[in-house]
Amino acid sequence: MEFFFDCSCPWSYLAFGRLQEAAIRTGARIVYRPVRLAEISSRGATHPGQAQDDLSAARQRYRSKDLQDWARFCGVALHEPDAGCVETGWAQRGAIVALRAGCVVAYLDGIYRARFADQRDISQPGEVTAVAESAGLDAERFAAALGAPDTLGELRENAARLLQHGGFGTPTMLVGTDLYFGNDRMPLVEIALARAGGMRLVMPGEHGR
Repeated sequence: MEFFFDCSCPWSYLAFGRLQEAAIRTGARIVYRPVRLAEISSRGATHPGQAQDDLSAARQRYRSKDLQDWARFCGVALHEPDAGCVETGWAQRGAIVALRAGCVVAYLDGIYRARFADQRDISQPGEVTAVAESAGLDAERFAAALGAPDTLGELRENAARLLQHGGFGTPTMLVGTDLYFGNDRMPLVEIALARAGGMRLVMPGEHGR
């Protein structure tokens, strides 16, 4: 399963933990693909944190409530200190570096907590490097890798792959060629993973049969 995400997206934060649980239950492997929502939207797509001024007041209130409902469901703290808009270029590059070092889960856990629980400014490379160091990466090597051309190149390749498959925002999950968008699609993702692994799940309407 491919997981396309941006660290500024609260829905990606919620999906991050739920995907790990789904992978455990189904025996699936997660392929993490960090992308920049700003780059995707610049190619004509939209994303959940975009154009907040165009939303009605009622819709904005419901979005905030919905986020908190899901946060309670997932057992995480979630705050949006700046309405969800933050430049995550360095944080996304950091995810690429952490992937190569084999500690992306620890890094993402730290970066999401820094952003949404501790309300730290993850647009700053120093903050991102501090999170990476806490996740077990060497700070000096990590900082050097952040600016490497191949790191940025891989980030752009991920965005191109997402667009190629018809994606338009985050979180997006690909199970084979099946695309699922949004944290609320997680039950469908888990069913797709189970089906791909040859597992038989009891579906809605089949209980008691």
